[in-house]
Amino acid sequence: MTLTRVLALPRRPRRRLVTPTSALISLGVLAAAVVVWQLAVWIFRIPSFILPAPSDIALQADWGTALSALAQTALSTAAGFVAGNIVGYVGALLISSSRTVSSIIFPGALVLRSIPVVALAPFITLAFGRGPAATVVVAALIVFFPTLINSLQGLNSVSAESMELMKVLNASRLQSYARVRIPASLPSFFSALRIAAPNAVLGVMTAEWIVGGGLGHLVITSWLALQMQTMWSAVVLSAILAAALFSIVAVLERTAITWARTT
Repeated sequence: MTLTRVLALPRRPRRRLVTPTSALISLGVLAAAVVVWQLAVWIFRIPSFILPAPSDIALQADWGTALSALAQTALSTAAGFVAGNIVGYVGALLISSSRTVSSIIFPGALVLRSIPVVALAPFITLAFGRGPAATVVVAALIVFFPTLINSLQGLNSVSAESMELMKVLNASRLQSYARVRIPASLPSFFSALRIAAPNAVLGVMTAEWIVGGGLGHLVITSWLALQMQTMWSAVVLSAILAAALFSIVAVLERTAITWARTT
């Protein structure tokens, strides 16, 4: 029996990631939404420059350009997501370890979070240029604060009894973190990752509106050119990217912390 289990970190029963019933329900809801969308365009005769039908998007969009833009956005999103969450979690570890460090890092993080990313975009562009590096930085800025707050809450959620037990066992500060605080913070950390997943895609696309490239730039350029089918293809691909990243986080969570109870 490991020390983690001795310290009453609850174990949950293993559950299948996706059951056939839930998968069918999800696919049915998605198919129904597409059918309603298609019928609404036909019945109400909505002009394609306002809302094209799904069939028009599938047949008339420039999917080659859209998929190329998706690859660029996906790479920037992944890099920003990883970097932002690492910085957020390390920041939470530092803040929880020392009040002095907390008084230095936390106010700065709060001020940085309160500034709209759009307002920071010109400075980011000057520092990192008009390219993928700027979009990675924007994504990292968006995701790091939720990870910082949630991870800090998890690190501080350890019961006094557990910490007293570590003192009785003569554990060092590093051992207390490795055996108690960090495992206790993982459920909150993964909750932050689920929140950050779609936000990272949004952050990258917002940056791409400004610096160019990727799905964000494609949305703007195709809209200005009245190529609404291509614009909507970019929107659809961005939603798929966000859902895929969220699903990856969910799989990692269920694999990494099988002992935690989740709703």
